[in-house]
Amino acid sequence: MKVLAAFLMCFLLSCGTVSQESMLRQSELYASRIAFGWEKLGSFQLRGNARLQGSNLVARGPFVLWGNAEEGLLRGDFYGPDGRPVVSIKGDSTGVLIYMPQDEYASFMPGGLCVGGGTLPVIDLVHLLRTGYPLVMEAWEITGSASVSGERIQWIFCVCDTVDRMILSMENGAIFPSECEWKTGEFTIRASSPHDEYNSWPWSWSTRINNSAVDLELTDINCSVVPWEGIWEMTVPILIDTVDSAPFWQPELQPDRR
Repeated sequence: MKVLAAFLMCFLLSCGTVSQESMLRQSELYASRIAFGWEKLGSFQLRGNARLQGSNLVARGPFVLWGNAEEGLLRGDFYGPDGRPVVSIKGDSTGVLIYMPQDEYASFMPGGLCVGGGTLPVIDLVHLLRTGYPLVMEAWEITGSASVSGERIQWIFCVCDTVDRMILSMENGAIFPSECEWKTGEFTIRASSPHDEYNSWPWSWSTRINNSAVDLELTDINCSVVPWEGIWEMTVPILIDTVDSAPFWQPELQPDRR
């Protein structure tokens, strides 16, 4: 009877657990899905609603965000309830420019967006918007740098030899990662768009970067729209503050090269 009871206990416990092998297979499927979505992505336009909150800003309203995956470009405007832009963003290979016209303030981050102790280049930000993964990497590299923690898949990123870490987590059975955390911020993906899993986008975001919080809810994704001439430009009629540059985030677990 004791042997039977022990067997039944082990059986019941095993029914509620997920094997490491199945989780790693899920990471392979995720890597293949996002590679499919990334490879066919060109220019796109995202529309939705946003809530912005910073040290001197609280605003809620629509936004329009343009991106180009081939050249690594971003251009967006976030509007207040009065229809006027409260934050405008321009990003390319040189860095990210953020302009707040109502506050008459603008800042430039060299190399990309400052996230914690590191920097994400604009091409990586475009990749993040499309796939939920914060670095442009090959599918085999994404799979090879994945680890399993409990019933979550995790990817850990670092900045050179510092103690700064960024941890991306994905739940069992999910289409996209659920959250990414670092010392001074985080983002969560709360929903995916109503497409099949190979064409789905992250649909609802909640982010906290340094001292700013942004909630995004998409209402439209357009991958066939043609950007008009000058869409990637932004005129800033005031003095621009330049933020100190920071090294780029990179995967902590380096996969074996194939």
